[in-house]
Amino acid sequence: MIPLWLIPLFPLIGSIVLALIALASSESKKGADEGLVGFVGVLFPALAFVATAILAANMPESGFREVIGSWINIQVFSADFGFLFDGLSRTMLLFITGIATLIILYSTGYMHGDRGFARFFAYMNLFLFSMTVLVLSDSLPLTFLGWEGVGLCSYLLIGFWNKDIKNCKAANKAFIVNRVGDVGFLLGMLALVSVGGSSLLSYPELAAWLVDPKMGEALIAGMPLLSLAGLLFFFGCTGKSAQIPLLTWLPDAMAGPTPVSALIHAATMVTAGVYLLARLSPLFAILPDVLMVVTIVGAATAFWAAVAGLLQNDIKKVLAYSTISQLGYMFMAAGVAAFDVSIFHVFTHAFFKAALFLGAGAVMHSLAGEQDMRKMGGLVHKTPVTAIVMLFAYLAIIGFPLFSGFFSKDLILERLYMSAPVSGPILYGIALLTAVITAVYMTRLMILTFLGKYRGNICESKIHEAPLSMTFPMVVLAIGAAFAGYFWVVLGQGTNCFATWLSPVLKVPQTIAHIGAESVEGPSAMVFAALGTFAAIIGVFIAWKLYAKRVPAPKGDTTPTGSAADWTFFFDKLHNVCGVLPTRFCSWFLDAVINKLVMFIQWFFGALALILGDGIRSFQVRKIRMQMGLSFAGMILVVIVVALCGGSF
Repeated sequence: MIPLWLIPLFPLIGSIVLALIALASSESKKGADEGLVGFVGVLFPALAFVATAILAANMPESGFREVIGSWINIQVFSADFGFLFDGLSRTMLLFITGIATLIILYSTGYMHGDRGFARFFAYMNLFLFSMTVLVLSDSLPLTFLGWEGVGLCSYLLIGFWNKDIKNCKAANKAFIVNRVGDVGFLLGMLALVSVGGSSLLSYPELAAWLVDPKMGEALIAGMPLLSLAGLLFFFGCTGKSAQIPLLTWLPDAMAGPTPVSALIHAATMVTAGVYLLARLSPLFAILPDVLMVVTIVGAATAFWAAVAGLLQNDIKKVLAYSTISQLGYMFMAAGVAAFDVSIFHVFTHAFFKAALFLGAGAVMHSLAGEQDMRKMGGLVHKTPVTAIVMLFAYLAIIGFPLFSGFFSKDLILERLYMSAPVSGPILYGIALLTAVITAVYMTRLMILTFLGKYRGNICESKIHEAPLSMTFPMVVLAIGAAFAGYFWVVLGQGTNCFATWLSPVLKVPQTIAHIGAESVEGPSAMVFAALGTFAAIIGVFIAWKLYAKRVPAPKGDTTPTGSAADWTFFFDKLHNVCGVLPTRFCSWFLDAVINKLVMFIQWFFGALALILGDGIRSFQVRKIRMQMGLSFAGMILVVIVVALCGGSF
């Protein structure tokens, strides 16, 4: 069996080779050979996918662990550098490496002629390396290494076109907001160490510790810190996966090239938070209050982002808010301990969201970069392949029967309803209403982009289909958007292949299980499927009535957002009040009060010492008679003092 470290090694080698090519081309002032760069850029991610597939085919049921060596080994803390390949990491890596390879192949056509062609592919390979390290890690410290790696790469790629100051600000915003969330990750690890030492940072050892009967008293005593750790880890997840309150960076991240948006939204960065919750499922399973917080935040985020998607005219912004909303669904599922369903939606979402973003990129490619949907229309005749690809992905995301989203989203709705007698139906209602809104804004996108007459300023004869390097990955992803849901097929005895893959990792032992203790019997799966389909049909009908014959005109407004202000304004203000202003005040206080006061005190005592020193130095003269006279006067002074004191001190 091939070693696990080959999976991250391949994209790392690709990143290094491409960086050297980029450096050589910049020094020679000649553009890099795009054929060579594209070949290297696609080859190493493809090799990572092949290595993952080989390991997945030969993986034992319980998975295996590979420790490369000791990483940190001091008296109070120790951590190994090791990888863990089990049902969860196998599932994640298969679609991460596979979809990333398709997106990078798409990039060879999309980025053609760009001045930073080689540098772009170096960043993309580095991004994939960081994500594979994150998913393969067998411990929280190593996961955090990959966690920070994807944060760095997102900064580099969002601000890739750094000649525009707006892109740089968007990259800075993504980087800073994620660093705020990462503080929660770090403090969560500290809380775990405080409960049971550094061994709890290892995933297998943490899971074993939670079910060890000998640790019953220690577990009860450490419950407050464990709850704190769960909240802190979830706070870190809200940063990476753009949930309330740390979601403002993701819509602005659309400043980067479209393949970057597809990679971030579909296969890498934003899925990291959901993955961490699933990986720590044994911990979260004993923290019902924390899971309730996860559920509430996920529900609020899903609904809020769906409403925000209705108000956007930028085709990429619509998809960005759609991602936030779909991530809310995933967190809702995790919040009711349906971790397998949550990961299943991550899996199906990766296909249809990648297809949607790459399709949007193909539309922009055909329209010379235009992103305003009000200036599109009628493209089904000019770009039929792109239209079909986006149609498949559209049917998947709205939950149309037999497409991938139909399976995963309806499973989430079902688990929400049956999670609790009272809160379950309420959560189900919110999620179902969100599904209706999803169908509305996605139908609006399809109508404004592909139907009706063309409303833009480009000569229609110049509108063309994307090249094969772009359409081939799109078609493959569209097929995935249609059929990825069939992995959740019945094998017998109430099991399915997807849940079977994940059950050894996500199974919550009965000794500590509490989720579902108050679960209720709900309608049959067919009823949930029918209601979900009805919600999608209602949304399509509403959008058709609103937009099929009345397309909003730009009316001289050149910004893609039109009259809809940035929908994150509330959270931007909240961040400003709760984070930026206090930080600025502390900085001013430290500079104007502490620093200057300390400097004044230092100057005061220094000057005082200097003055006294100068005064005393005036008595230290080199004249012997003067020194003898002063000494004699001093002796007389001592005698007088002694006499006045009665002959003794």
